[in-house]
Amino acid sequence: MEKYTTNAYLITCLTNLHVGSEGVNYGVVDKLVQRDTITEIPVINSSSLKGAFREFFKEKWNKNDLRLNYIFGPDSFRDNDSNDSEGKEGIGHYKFFEARLLSIPVRSDKKPFYSVTTVELIKSINNLFALFNQSRTLIDSGSYTDTRSAKENVKLEDWTTAADANLTTNTLIGDNIATFDTDTFKKVVKRLPVIARNKLENGESKNLWYEEVVPRESRFVFLVSSTIEYRDEFEKVLNNAIVQIGGNASIGYGFTKITKIS
Repeated sequence: MEKYTTNAYLITCLTNLHVGSEGVNYGVVDKLVQRDTITEIPVINSSSLKGAFREFFKEKWNKNDLRLNYIFGPDSFRDNDSNDSEGKEGIGHYKFFEARLLSIPVRSDKKPFYSVTTVELIKSINNLFALFNQSRTLIDSGSYTDTRSAKENVKLEDWTTAADANLTTNTLIGDNIATFDTDTFKKVVKRLPVIARNKLENGESKNLWYEEVVPRESRFVFLVSSTIEYRDEFEKVLNNAIVQIGGNASIGYGFTKITKIS
């Protein structure tokens, strides 16, 4: 039986991100982002993450490299032009978990934005990481400021909360950190930015649609369980890499920095 090691990676959104839900939507916004089915908080599903990384590694190595099929499994749709069947059988040996939201930027009256998180977001990530790492803590949650007793509150769009001085050194979350309760945070992420997109033909609008995005400076955390085989090579390529995730790469969406944090 193969022995697995589970490591954690941070995704920092360098540009707006749209990883589509692919579901049918009859609301005003035509294309929605992926969300957790229970909390409705934005996530990046493991299949989308794995697909983006496979394309990234294909460019770094090449599409016939046996390491690709070992790590990700065969891609029968994209690699069907290859005559080399070696390594095409079976599934990938690495296990990719969904990327969970850690923080999201919210505009402020005191600074351009604060990186907003919740106790529950951090607990969710820590609890998953602890399952595979002997109860180790991944993200130090600090001591959260109680908004009711805070000396100085900040206005974040339509909400008032407290800047958390105890978390200002947590570089995983961001430079300026504020915390919301869960109910308020859910309201924030229900109001993600919506961008109008338009298809023009000879200067005439042929198709106007609206697309939801996760804003730049948002941060996610995901886990990868890997065997010893090719682990060092995988980590060397992925750590501190710029990886495009989701759609609309041609207009600069989805460019992220991946950082190994454990």
